[in-house]
Formats: sequence, structure tokens, C-alpha cells
Amino acid sequence: MFRIKERCCVCQKEIQPNEEVWMRMKYPSKRGMIEIKAFLHQEAQFVYMDCFEKTKK
Repeated sequence: MFRIKERCCVCQKEIQPNEEVWMRMKYPSKRGMIEIKAFLHQEAQFVYMDCFEKTKK
């Protein structure tokens, strides 16, 4: 299976495994079992902690 590569929506840096990120997404309207990485790839925007701290100020 192809590896899903996520990027920070602020700096466009590729997110590495086990790095801490913030995600912006809508709360899902449906219940059920899903594959979490595929769901997040479709529904979330990822932001590195450093980028989040810079934009928060």
C-alpha cells in the first residue's frame, strides 16, 4: 500500500512519524470504524507545533 505523506499546511514541511502536530478538522458526523490515517488525510489540516506557536502569537 502507498504511504500517505502529510505536510504542514503552514510551512509545507513533510511530517515525520512520532512528531507532535496540531490538527484542524470538523467533528465527524458519522459513527463507525474507519482507518484513522486515511480519514485524517482527507479531513484534517496538519500544523507543526513550531508553526502553531508562531501563528498563535
